[in-house]
Amino acid sequence: GQMDEPEERDIESLIEVYRDACKTVGREPLAKIIHFLNLIDKEHEPSIDGYSLDLSGNLSEFKNKRINHDDVIAISRELSEDFLIVELKLSYNDLGNTGAIALGKALQDNKFLEKMDLSMSDIDVKGTEALCTGLQMNDTLKKLVLKGNKIGRQGGILLSATLQVNSTLTELNIADTDQTNESLIALTTVLLDNATIKKLDVSNPLLTSEQEETAIHFSKMLHVNYGLTELHLCKHGMKDFGASQLAEGLKDNKTLLYLNLGCNKIAQDGARAFAELLKSNTPLRKLSFSSNRIGNNGIVAISEAIATNNCFLTTLWINNNGVTETGLCALAAALRTNMTLSNIYIWGNDLQNTACNAFEQLMEGNKPRILQHNTDVLPYVVDGVTYLSETGHYLFSH
Repeated sequence: GQMDEPEERDIESLIEVYRDACKTVGREPLAKIIHFLNLIDKEHEPSIDGYSLDLSGNLSEFKNKRINHDDVIAISRELSEDFLIVELKLSYNDLGNTGAIALGKALQDNKFLEKMDLSMSDIDVKGTEALCTGLQMNDTLKKLVLKGNKIGRQGGILLSATLQVNSTLTELNIADTDQTNESLIALTTVLLDNATIKKLDVSNPLLTSEQEETAIHFSKMLHVNYGLTELHLCKHGMKDFGASQLAEGLKDNKTLLYLNLGCNKIAQDGARAFAELLKSNTPLRKLSFSSNRIGNNGIVAISEAIATNNCFLTTLWINNNGVTETGLCALAAALRTNMTLSNIYIWGNDLQNTACNAFEQLMEGNKPRILQHNTDVLPYVVDGVTYLSETGHYLFSH
C-alpha cells in the first residue's frame, strides 16, 4: 500500500542524493544535514511521523556561514525525494529568488513537507511566483511563512490566486511583505469562500490611504467566512472606524478565536464596539489591543462586558494603552465575577498604587485568580507599598 512506501526507502540514498546535488552546485554538504539524516537512520522509529529540520540563519551555528541559494538548490534536490522531513525552517538566510525557485520546484514533487518558514530570506515577486507554482501542485504543505520578504502587491495577488487552487494550506504569514490595499482586498475576496485557511497574518502592510478600506473588506469577509480561527492585523493604521467595522463583521462569525489588533490607533470608541461584541457572547477567545490608545473609557466598557456577559474570552492584551488606575481597577473588579479570562497583559499603562494593590490581590493566596505565568506583571513590596514590575511573559504570549 502507499502508506508503507516511506519505510522501504533508504536514508543512505537520500544522503547520496544530497551529496551529489552539493557537488553539482559546488558547495560543501552541510554537516548539520548529514548528521541529521544519519541520526534518523540510526534512531528512526516507524511510529514517528516526521522530523523538523532547523536551518535558520539566526542560529548561532550558522553565525559566520549562512545558507545561500546554492545550498538551497542542493537541499531542494534532496527534498524532492525526502520522506522524513515535515518541517523546514530556513528563515534569515540568503535564499533570494534562486533559492525560492528551487524550493518551489521541490514542492511540486514533495509529498511529506507540512511546514516551511522562509522569513527574511530576500525573496521578491519572482521567487513568490515559483513558490505559487509549487503550491498549485502540492497537496501536503499546511503552513507557509514569508514574513519580511518584500513580495509586494504582485506577490500578494499571486498568493491570493493560488489560494483559489490550493486547498491544503491552512496557515499563511505575509506580515511585513509590503502588501497594499489592492492585494489585501484580493485576499479578502478569496477568503469570502475559502474555508481552508485557518491562520492568517497580514500585519504591517504599506497602506497609502487613511480611509480604512481594508478594514471594511476584512469586516465583510469575516461576516461570511467560516474557516479563519486566527487573524493578525497589527500596524494597519486602524482607528475607531476600522475597529468598529471589524466588530460589526464579527457579530455573526462563529469561527474566529484570536484577533490581534496590536500597534494600531484604536481609541475608546473602537474598544466600545468590541465591548458590545463581547456582550453578544462572541466565540472570540483571545483579543489583543496591545499598543493602542483605548484608555480608561475603553477598558471600563470592556470590563463591564466581561464582568457579566461573556464566558468565552480567555486572553486579553491591553498593554501600552494609556490606561490609569480607574480603568485597571474596573478590570480587576471584573475579574472577580468573570472566571474564564485567565491571561491578562497590562504593562506599559499607568500602574499607580490602587491598581498595583488590585492586581496584587488577584495574584495572591493559595488559589490566585491570575497565575504568575499568565500575566506580564509581578507585585513586589517596598516599605509597605506595593509596586508592579514587568516580567517577560508578554513576549511569549502571542
